[in-house]
Amino acid sequence: MTDSTDNRRPDRHSTPRQALGRALVPVLVLVIVGCLASLAVLLMTGSRAPEGASLGGRVSALFGADDPLVEEREEAMSQAQQFALRVHTYGPQLLDEKNAMPEYRKLVVEVMTPKFGAGFEEQAGLAEATVAQAGVAREAEVFSYATSSIDADSAQVLVAGSFTTSYPDPQNADKRIATDAIPFRYEVSLKKIEGDWLVDDFQDLTGEPQQEAAP
Repeated sequence: MTDSTDNRRPDRHSTPRQALGRALVPVLVLVIVGCLASLAVLLMTGSRAPEGASLGGRVSALFGADDPLVEEREEAMSQAQQFALRVHTYGPQLLDEKNAMPEYRKLVVEVMTPKFGAGFEEQAGLAEATVAQAGVAREAEVFSYATSSIDADSAQVLVAGSFTTSYPDPQNADKRIATDAIPFRYEVSLKKIEGDWLVDDFQDLTGEPQQEAAP
């Protein structure tokens, strides 16, 4: 009959190196947990990122604390993201009694330089016409964005996302038919004017020729 205590005996064939390796596992786990905890504390309290910055901004500030443009990058990227979202988001709910979309125009122009905004105003009527005449709506989503270059008063930001267009179902007025999402990838040029980053131009990098900021 086998002695049950044999199951508790150490492996007689274990080498000293294997035994040492097993002994170090708990220590390594504790070290990793401690490092992660310290990183979390630094991200929450010790980072040089501006108050309210995103996690990406905090990480950039933590590991690139010598970069004086961390906050500028965050602001430029945020404006480029808003540009893509606002220019591609509209619908019948924004129409006024004149079949215009003043709120849509206002939101888009807010993130543009005066010169670029004037060009957009000339093109916005196209979107208003499709909404008023065909009930078209569009909704955008941004997947990612990153700064490709930046200095004190100008920046280039890459923005990737997609937009979906929908229109009323001719068979059922209470339903809408949505098209497949259309991807976009823009290089957005921004200028800093009176302390604010504003979109001054953009280039479509999805294979289409450069275009105005038309909806």
